[in-house]
Amino acid sequence: MKWVVFGYAGVINFPPPEHAGALLPQTVDVAPERFWPAYWEDRRAYDLGAVDARHFWAGVCARLGRTADPDLLEVLSALDLKAWTHLNPDTLALVKELARRNVPLALLSNTPVELARLIDGRPWARLFRHRFFSADLRRVKPDPQAFRQMCERLGARPGDLLLVDGRRENVAAAEAVGIESVLFTDALRLRSDLARTPAAGAAR
Repeated sequence: MKWVVFGYAGVINFPPPEHAGALLPQTVDVAPERFWPAYWEDRRAYDLGAVDARHFWAGVCARLGRTADPDLLEVLSALDLKAWTHLNPDTLALVKELARRNVPLALLSNTPVELARLIDGRPWARLFRHRFFSADLRRVKPDPQAFRQMCERLGARPGDLLLVDGRRENVAAAEAVGIESVLFTDALRLRSDLARTPAAGAAR
């Protein structure tokens, strides 16, 4: 059985659109060029589940010299979650086709726990028989152990998987552990790539 494993960011969803991303620095009244380095500095710990949303955003505010009152932390967390939920309808259409053809699908995403639970509650998430999130695995791509843990939980060998991911470093890391991988650029190209894969070739 060949599993097709999708990444989330930049594959199932679009990167945060400009208007959504602009709301975060505006909320703390700092320029984007100051905000984003402070945002990404500790994002890995958030994706790992080492800190929750409150602690992550308190850290961002501290780095920006802003007072992190509870209401502000709640607003920032809500805006951040919304920014990462702009779905790619073309990718979802392809996922639905694969599911209808009984191609076994899984999701592997670098995602903090709050976003993971939000995704779990969405109807489209049920298209994936298994969903793996970094905050639950306590591993983030491109850590090879993230891919190995996924294989163990699926009861599959690396050669039984095909990864679709939007980041070159994740594709390279998966291939290094023996997982066939496709770099996602757009749904049309992915459809063509999958057509050459026996397990998913019916999605044309």
